[in-house]
Amino acid sequence: MRKYAALGFLGLGLMISPLLTHVASGTVPAQPKIGAIDVARTFVESAAGKRVNANFDKVRKDSQADLDKKKNDFLKAKADLEKQASVLKAEVLAQKKAELEKQLHDLEEYANKLDADLAKKEQESLDTLLSQAEPIIKKIAAKEGVSLIVDNKAIVWADPSMDLTAQLIAEMK
Repeated sequence: MRKYAALGFLGLGLMISPLLTHVASGTVPAQPKIGAIDVARTFVESAAGKRVNANFDKVRKDSQADLDKKKNDFLKAKADLEKQASVLKAEVLAQKKAELEKQLHDLEEYANKLDADLAKKEQESLDTLLSQAEPIIKKIAAKEGVSLIVDNKAIVWADPSMDLTAQLIAEMK
């Protein structure tokens, strides 16, 4: 949820830059034209977004496969210990249980690290797409004579003619 909020604010900042350019130069039009873009849809439907999402999905699946392998190794070791528990000496059993607890702790740390790494990679992917989208958004704004472009997520209602998403998707190659 935080990533979408951050993405929305970052996208909003990128999209209002054409209006800020007019404000800085003192030439804000009397009737500013406003456009809207569905940033999330652009990232899902555009060619660039699909590439980035495919790359991220591959990384996520590889990470999940690695975690699943480590989890299965742990479960196998646990099952083996349970089978051998009745024939092991108490001190050997205690040592193996301690080793198994350490393995579980390491597995949990590894899973947390993977989650953090994936969140970071996902944010980097979104940042890359936003940096690719910014000049295209500016170009669309100039072509359409739009002074302000906002993310559809920030709009309660708007005339559908204000939606410039299709143009952005077509341009994001």
